[in-house]
Amino acid sequence: MSSKIFPLYMLIFLSALTTGCYKEMLPKEKDYFSDNVSFNKDQYQVNIGRTNVAIGNFNPDYSTQPLDFTIENPQRADGSPAPELFTAVPAWQWQKYYSGNEKSIDEINAKRIRENRPALDIRPHSGDVVFWNTDSSSIKPGIYTFDIRVKNKGGEKLFQKRKLDIRRPRPYEPYEFNDQTGIRKEEKDGGIIHPGVSGLNDALNNEIKSDAVNVYFRKTGSQKNTITFKFFDKDSLPIKLSLFNTMQWDSLYYNSKIIDGRILFAFNRTMATDSSQVSFDIPNPFPVLADVGSSDERASISFTYDRVSFGFRKKAAVSLTFGIFEQGSWDIIFKFKTTPKFTND
Repeated sequence: MSSKIFPLYMLIFLSALTTGCYKEMLPKEKDYFSDNVSFNKDQYQVNIGRTNVAIGNFNPDYSTQPLDFTIENPQRADGSPAPELFTAVPAWQWQKYYSGNEKSIDEINAKRIRENRPALDIRPHSGDVVFWNTDSSSIKPGIYTFDIRVKNKGGEKLFQKRKLDIRRPRPYEPYEFNDQTGIRKEEKDGGIIHPGVSGLNDALNNEIKSDAVNVYFRKTGSQKNTITFKFFDKDSLPIKLSLFNTMQWDSLYYNSKIIDGRILFAFNRTMATDSSQVSFDIPNPFPVLADVGSSDERASISFTYDRVSFGFRKKAAVSLTFGIFEQGSWDIIFKFKTTPKFTND
């Protein structure tokens, strides 16, 4: 090896050695935990009988991620311990992305599994508070409190006395009963459910408005998740669904806020032979993303028809936006106070 090359090797070696020693001398990076971490709410209103999720409520204020969140010290209103809030309940956990293009309920359910989680839960690295679907046999409606501890290797903070307002079930939406008292609301406050209507007239061609149609939800069984739609005139006689002559029954969709797209309304449509009712199989909840976040994800359907009115074709519709959270078979009944006209003038 020439005398010129040897010093070059030595220079490289010494440089590497010095760099290594320098790195050892540097202080190790430490997690940063901000004193200003915060939640934007300290009260959580939830309903028994559905999954309730409060998302995006935590501000980490540039703290080093990931942060770890835990729930501690659940208490009843009188200050006594409330271990029932940690009762393990079966909870749907999504394992694969729901696209809205699934062709069956089995295909939807293949993307989620049941896992036992504490009824009052928190997502360990986001701080999203979850109250899973449970019933009043183990947890009673009322006011509770709990603490949330958030930490990383740089520090921690305890948020004390978060308020949990557990209310009675709301098995469907819109819901016409007060979820604290169980008493039907005043009509002006939603105690009677009315659909959206457009283009409806009676036999004298008077306009039929929304408040002339009442909507009722009735649970009829627990073995299967279905919805059945029925219509009745002012004399409580069935209105045949065949009169809704512009319905495209096999192309019904609703718009999802969560996936920002259209989703096939439901599955396995069954029309009664006399067309007095139509039924669909549905996932639970319905729509299936109704309980994954804080948005008001709902399904919608419009029953449409047209007729010729004094030489002009007139379009009409009866529409409903709704959600069903309690498992089982449900009838959704439209009852007219004034019978609509379906025939031509």
